[in-house]
Amino acid sequence: MLILIIGTPGCGKSEKAEELLLRLSEEGERIYIATMIPFGPEGEERIRKHRKMREGKGFLTVECPCDVGRIKDMIPYLQDKSLLLECMSNLAGNEMHADKNADLSYDELLAGIVREVTLLGDACRDLVIVSNSFPKEDDSYDEDTRLYVRLVEDVNALLRERADQVYELIEGEWTAY
Repeated sequence: MLILIIGTPGCGKSEKAEELLLRLSEEGERIYIATMIPFGPEGEERIRKHRKMREGKGFLTVECPCDVGRIKDMIPYLQDKSLLLECMSNLAGNEMHADKNADLSYDELLAGIVREVTLLGDACRDLVIVSNSFPKEDDSYDEDTRLYVRLVEDVNALLRERADQVYELIEGEWTAY
C-alpha cells in the first residue's frame, strides 16, 4: 500500500504518518527512512524532535538523503516490512542539489525521483510518504526556491496518481482521498 500525506511544515504530518504506519504494520517491522541532511542547530533540533517522537514505536531508522530506490537492495525481506519516508520534500531538495544530477533536465530529475520512490513502494509491504506543500508564489522566493517548490509540487502530483490513499491537510482538517 502506498500512502501520501501532504501538508504545510509543522502541521502534524509526521504524527499522522506514524499513526497510519503503526496501524498498517501491526506487529511487523517498521523502517523510518530519514532523508534530512541537517544544516546547523535548527536541523539538528528537528532530527532530535523526530527521533523522540519515534521512541518506543519499534522503528529501525535508515539514513538515506538520496537514491532511496537503493534501499530495496539493502534490506532483506523488504516485501514484509512497512516503511515511512520522511520527508519527500527533503529528498526532492537533496536530489535537486546532488552533483550526480547536475546535468539532468528538470523532467529527467522529476522522473528519476518518482521512479526511485515508486520502486521502493513496489518492493515493500507498505510505504507511507510525508511531503510538504508550499505557497506556489512568494515574493521572498529566489529562482532556486521557485524551482524547488515547483519540483515538490510536481513530485506530489505524480505520487498522488500512484498512491492508494492520499491525506492532505486542508483548512485545518485532514482530507482523505
